[in-house]
Amino acid sequence: MKLPIAIESFPRRIVPAGEIVFFEGQQADTAYVILKGEVEVAAQGDAETRVVTRMKAGEIFGEIALLTTDGKRTATVVTRGGCELLAVDRKFFDEAMSKADPLLRYVIELLCERLVNLTGRVAHQGFGDDI
Repeated sequence: MKLPIAIESFPRRIVPAGEIVFFEGQQADTAYVILKGEVEVAAQGDAETRVVTRMKAGEIFGEIALLTTDGKRTATVVTRGGCELLAVDRKFFDEAMSKADPLLRYVIELLCERLVNLTGRVAHQGFGDDI
């Protein structure tokens, strides 16, 4: 998948296997694009932390916190293997969003809210099947 940004203008972060990239509830200032490797995204449920998805090269994570008003992480992300991540900062996101059509911004904000609610429900109730 070709990324819609010039990746050479963003810093990279190498993260060893099993390391936590960020914790649920932390304030956010960066989203990450996975260049190499995989991560697990987990959210805290009533009694346990549940893996809600796994992501691989070409996918982005951490963007929800940059697009929501409270700016907090909605999940904890842990590397499954060693990863190379592209760090995309809040300033870039804010500038891109300020240039977007108002209707598009509204739809993005609405989708983020729905995704945060869905992640919370999955963390509390589970999928019924493991990922």
